[in-house]
Amino acid sequence: MNNRASSWLTIVITAAVGILFIIWHARLDLLSWIVVAMGILLILPGAYNIITSFTKSAPTADGSTSRAVERRGSAVSSTIASVCTVALGIWMLIQPDFFVELLAYLFAVLLIVYGIYQILVVAYFSRPYAMPWFFYIVPAILVATGVVILCTSVHTMNSVVVLLTGILLLLSAINWALENMTLYPVRMRDQTGG
Repeated sequence: MNNRASSWLTIVITAAVGILFIIWHARLDLLSWIVVAMGILLILPGAYNIITSFTKSAPTADGSTSRAVERRGSAVSSTIASVCTVALGIWMLIQPDFFVELLAYLFAVLLIVYGIYQILVVAYFSRPYAMPWFFYIVPAILVATGVVILCTSVHTMNSVVVLLTGILLLLSAINWALENMTLYPVRMRDQTGG
């Protein structure tokens, strides 16, 4: 997938998640379902890795013992990490309410990281083109909102956090789409030499 298609796919996914968060923000069990989904997403690859680590043969084709020891050591550490991942996933399935409280902090961190990433895209990755100042507004709001959620008691109001996250993800997707539409003609003109 080329860079442009990947960028548009990210925009569409971000907008879709934002819209879903806006639509479902008032559902009391939304965060519990997100925690359960995250638990399943931890269990599946962890279980797969455990199964594949037990089915791999340890000896090498040339009989080298150092490679076999290296592989066995990495298989043991991979298996331990996978068991911990599966255990965390099972814990998330059994006690989702414990993780729901932590999810607001995760959303805040997500907003901060995503805002910083968009600032970097506008400031540095779009070089040598200078982007207009208004493309910095939404990323700055993302970072500020994430900091506010982390530093105040708003994180205890889960529906507000989900609604804010949804609105800001949707605004971010729109902002990023406008950035791409702004840069595309300029880049095409530079590539064709016109």
